[in-house]
Amino acid sequence: MGKCKNITRLLSDALDRPLSAGEWIAVGLHLPTCSGCRNYRKHISLLRAASREVSGLDRTPETPSDD
Repeated sequence: MGKCKNITRLLSDALDRPLSAGEWIAVGLHLPTCSGCRNYRKHISLLRAASREVSGLDRTPETPSDD
């Protein structure tokens, strides 16, 4: 493990399921040496945040005020 294809798959998987300790170790060993995979991680995080914002999943329900 450690090739970019495997690491980007693990980064994507991490959004949907908990990674095992071994998987996190593989990611942690690879990312410091690979700017492409670091950029991929940043971009998928941004896309996920944007998608949650557009869908309204990050909004908290409004609570009535005490006015």
